[in-house]
Amino acid sequence: GDEAFVDDALSSSGSTAKQRTVTVAFRTSNVIVTIEYEEQPATVGVVPDSKEMQDKARKLAAQLADSLAG
Repeated sequence: GDEAFVDDALSSSGSTAKQRTVTVAFRTSNVIVTIEYEEQPATVGVVPDSKEMQDKARKLAAQLADSLAG
């Protein structure tokens, strides 16, 4: 069957700004797809929202899976 993996990492980008990277990897129709979604706010001290970014990455993954499935 189809499988999926989500990774969510928050890191400093050399300054006090925080960068969040959400990675979604899935397999469908013998194709492995990896989506990497990054966000770094322009405002210092603001942290990108984990749930919102994961939701966007999952939505894109679902759209790609549907288009690959035909």
